[in-house]
Parts: sequence; C-alpha cells; structure tokens
Amino acid sequence: MVAGIALVMSFGSVMLFRVTHLNDLRTRAQTGADAAALGAVAPLREHAVDLAVRGIPPDWIGYWATGADAGDEARKYAAKNDTTVVGDVRQSHMLGLVAKVTVDTTECQLKDDRELTPQERRDKAAGRGLCTDSSGEKGIGRRGRATAIAKAIIPACTYVWMPGAGTPDGGGSPIPAELRCGGSKVWPNVSRERVGRVFKLRLVDKEDPNPYTGMPYGMGPAGPLPPPGPLPPGTPEQVKRAIAFAMAQLGTWYQWGGTCTAPSRASATPYNCDCSSLVQMAYRAAGIAIPRTTYTQWPFVRHVSPGAVKEGDLVFFGMPPHHVGLVVDAKRQIMIEAPRTGLRVRYANYAGRNPSGFGRPYDDSR
Repeated sequence: MVAGIALVMSFGSVMLFRVTHLNDLRTRAQTGADAAALGAVAPLREHAVDLAVRGIPPDWIGYWATGADAGDEARKYAAKNDTTVVGDVRQSHMLGLVAKVTVDTTECQLKDDRELTPQERRDKAAGRGLCTDSSGEKGIGRRGRATAIAKAIIPACTYVWMPGAGTPDGGGSPIPAELRCGGSKVWPNVSRERVGRVFKLRLVDKEDPNPYTGMPYGMGPAGPLPPPGPLPPGTPEQVKRAIAFAMAQLGTWYQWGGTCTAPSRASATPYNCDCSSLVQMAYRAAGIAIPRTTYTQWPFVRHVSPGAVKEGDLVFFGMPPHHVGLVVDAKRQIMIEAPRTGLRVRYANYAGRNPSGFGRPYDDSR
C-alpha cells in the first residue's frame, strides 16, 4: 500500500511538473507575442516622432510611409524572446496602426511516447515536426502559443500660427510658430526623447474594425478615394496616391490655415484645405512628408524646368511663392488647387497665370 501511495505521489509530481512547465511556456509565449505585436507597429511610431521633431504633423501618416514590413518587424522581436511568429501578421485600421500577432515558443514540452498519435509516431521516425525541450532533447512536443494585439497611438497635431503672417483672404500662407501634438509642444526646439513620450505603443484587446489595405484610399471626406484617372505610363504609385487624395477634396471649401484633414463641402472649417495644406496632405497620403507652407515647400522640392513638368509636380506662384497647386495633367497644364477664401478646391489651368516655378517633392532619380 505504501509503495502504491508512493507511486501515485510520484506520478502526481511528474504531472505537476509537466503542467507547470507547459504554463511556463505559455507565459513565455505571451511575452514573445506582446513584444512581437509592439515591434510590428513600432516603425509607425518612430516615423511619427521623426516628422514631429521636424515640425511636420504626423497624423494621417499610414504604415506605408515607413518602408517597413510589419511581419519582418514582428519576427525580429519574437526571435529576441525565443518565439516564432505563426502565420501572417494581421494589420488593421486604415492607417495600419494596429497589428495582431500569434507566436509559438521555440522550446517545447516533449510528449511521452504513449501520448503520440500514429501520425506523430511516423513524423518522429521520419524526423518531421520535431522540437527541442529545455534539456536539448528532440521529439514531438507541445509549444506555448499566445496572441497579442498592439496599437501605435498617434495624437492629433495642430500648428500655432505666427500672428500676422499671411493673409486670411488667401493672399499668402500662414507661418507656423510651433507644432503641438496631443496638447504638447513638439516643435521647435524640443528634444526627440521628450517628443517620444507623446507618441505611445500600447497593447489593446481588440483589432480595429477597419481593414488595412496598405493604400491611403479611404481617407477622402466622403469615403474611399477615387481612382486618379488615366495617367502617363510609368507614373509612380506615390504620385497616383497624391493625385487621388487631391481629387477627393474637389468641391470642398477653402480655409486659410486649414489642416486639410477632414474637408467639408457644406462649409469651411479648420479641417478644410488651404493651398499648401492640400498638397502637403496629398503627398502625406502617398507616404511622403513635405513642409506645411509655400514658403517652406519651395526650397524643399527639386526644381524642374517648365518643359520637364510631370503629373504630381507642384506649381508655384509669386516670388517668394504665396500660392501652390498640384499638377494633374502636364500636357494640358491642369492643376488642382485650393484657391482662396470663398472658393472651393477645383481644377484650374495654370498656363496663363505666370507660374514662378515647378518642383518635384519626391526622388525619381532611381
């Protein structure tokens, strides 16, 4: 009887060890999943910080602007925590702010031979699907598995304008004195470390209900962006995106100093476009950050001759420039512009308006 009790206690200890070890694997898997999910969305947060310290509002910048691959980033952080990503990383939110990641632990708990199914026995004999336990022994086993969802928190950003700079009737662009994100000053003369505290990464319980397509379509004021229409062969995708965004604002009211983040066709609001925010937000939709005002856009772009103008180039007026539009048909010399107070965003011919110059805000040298 004593021997029987000892045997039962011994078996119970083994089972307790097995359950405890498996729970430990699950805990380690959750740590790896958390790290992988946070790592997947980290590039968007870093890109937002980079823009903010340069005085460029990062809100409405999508994951496509980072040049990163969420799957690669997740796998990197999973590996640092002795886990591997299972399947694809699933992003959500139309800007790609949210990522869901599932991981397995690289280490496993080996199954007893008596637990193996006939297929697992064949796999073990053939050396298929083996894993390694903490002692280095290989076999068929159970891994810890966990899932995590993370989100990049990008607060809304607004400029504080310099008093008396520009004219509200559209005769000039306002000049920003500082940039505030989430109520905190982030530019000028603010350290990157301090700005980084404003932009956060968080674990969340649910995915965003909106899918991430990897494209900025869906950012228009009335739903998905329209197709950009027929463009010359070889037109870069980023130009197509910029033109599509600008087309989505057609018919919205001009607003001097407006952010062009949620333009209205009913009335002018601070979220409507002025000339420079229209082209800034158009290229932001394409993943390219350019300065806010015509004064700062002019030295930022690569200047091109009138005979070399392409769709997507910016056309400037005045010197120093006080107005800018986006070229959408170089052959017919058509642009989209936010003209001035009292008018709506529209197509316009720039040929007879004596442009002061043209500029390309993206690198087409490759």
